[in-house]
Amino acid sequence: MKPTSLPSTRRRTVVAGAIALAVGGLPLAASAQSGPYPNKTIQVVVPFPAGGIVDNVTRKLGTELSASLGQTLVVENKAGAGGSIGAAQVARSKADGYTLLTAFDTHAVNPLLYKLSFDSDKDLKPIALIATSPLVLVVHPSVPAKSLRELVDLAKAKPDTLHYASTGAGSSNHLTTELFKATSGASFNHVPYKGGAPAITDVLGGQVQVMFVSVTSVLAHIRAGKMRALAVTTRERIPALPDVPPVSDTYPGFEATSWVGLLAPAGVPADVVSKLNGGVNAALKSPEFQKFLEEQSLRPAGGTPEQFTAFMKAETQKWGAVIKRQNIQVE
Repeated sequence: MKPTSLPSTRRRTVVAGAIALAVGGLPLAASAQSGPYPNKTIQVVVPFPAGGIVDNVTRKLGTELSASLGQTLVVENKAGAGGSIGAAQVARSKADGYTLLTAFDTHAVNPLLYKLSFDSDKDLKPIALIATSPLVLVVHPSVPAKSLRELVDLAKAKPDTLHYASTGAGSSNHLTTELFKATSGASFNHVPYKGGAPAITDVLGGQVQVMFVSVTSVLAHIRAGKMRALAVTTRERIPALPDVPPVSDTYPGFEATSWVGLLAPAGVPADVVSKLNGGVNAALKSPEFQKFLEEQSLRPAGGTPEQFTAFMKAETQKWGAVIKRQNIQVE
């Protein structure tokens, strides 16, 4: 995730060819179109660079949706401002279901940190929550702490001597660390980076010692002994790191996840919303897509648009409280 502004990039990729299969089996209303939806190529805007978690999930999901909807899906990467530049493009698009947005967890907090050119609640319609992902707390091997409690004790004994990396102000690893600081009373200095790769590189090199980060990004480093995993942010252990306890074992109630979801411009016809939501939920039952998510340490979500809306509102409230309490600002 990159909350700081980045040069906008465009990359169009056809993720799959059209396959003439339809979801459900009952024709849907034309909804001001020349035929049942969809009858032409669908564009999905990914508001982050190619190759990241949101991009990878979108392309894999696109393959599934292309087959079920019977139309080609094209991915356009438009990065910048923590995903808000791409989101603004979709918010201004025609509400016909042919321009969609794959959002990341920053989508729920961007209105609290940025002056946006659109209203997230009024201008975009949630379609479905696709997947969630835990973070893992890692430290450089030079840090003597072998457990979460030992890390907190070390941070309290030597205030402001430990530094933590994030992918920028407002990113999930930044907010998660600030929540952890507020919960535990530990003291760490924030070192923001413009992306996950340079942040992870400096943790590996010991320039910074602590980071909450996606499991997939660092699993190989943990297994190679180049990082030490102390805790995961879900309330239960995860298959990829079965010996690593949840933060909540030490601090009950602590939980933080990243997520990926599909949205459309507000005003999209109800039949189109229903068809897209059904397509996502059907994809999440696909063994191939489930295997892909498992390999990425992602958990399939799904559900109704209303459930996704409620989920995002809860995320905004939760992290809004952290932003206010920790006085987090984007420069």
